[in-house]
Amino acid sequence: MAKRLIDISDKALMAEIARGNRLAFNAVFDRYWSKLFRAAFNLLRDEELAKDVVQEVLFDFWNRRDQHEIDNLQAYFYQATRFQSLKQLRKAKLLDIHDEVFASVLTVNTTQEQLDFRQLEEELDRSLNRLPEKYREVFELSRVHNLTNKEIADRLEISQRTVDWYLYHTLKRLKTSLITAVIALLGPF
Repeated sequence: MAKRLIDISDKALMAEIARGNRLAFNAVFDRYWSKLFRAAFNLLRDEELAKDVVQEVLFDFWNRRDQHEIDNLQAYFYQATRFQSLKQLRKAKLLDIHDEVFASVLTVNTTQEQLDFRQLEEELDRSLNRLPEKYREVFELSRVHNLTNKEIADRLEISQRTVDWYLYHTLKRLKTSLITAVIALLGPF
């Protein structure tokens, strides 16, 4: 069946995806991932950020699979990738404004800075503990035990794409939690 999905049109794949066919989604993922990565990378000039953008676009497409009325899938993906890339650029510019202040919070010199650093560590621990068990397990295997995504997939008997998915969403949650915690520590600017 997978071989047959490679050869069918985008419109037929979208109909299968709307029915929840993961193989059809995998076919779309394989068909468009590298093209969308190049488009995102051309705007962002950052490989990891470009990967994040493409994963966000494709997984958002999957999550809203029953809501789509798309005439041209390629155009839809390019537009979504461009939008997400520009969103990341705007966010990066906002973060750049506060880089110096953020760095000073993470440099532990004074008693207050040590307390602030402990608060950030505690927030990280709380954020990790709020994660679903599988997300936390995948994160720990990746970041604590330094396993590759392939090794994690083999160990947990899940697909490598699922490992990518778990890590992407875990890191996204952790970044949001830490940025919120830093802003709370620093107070209004």
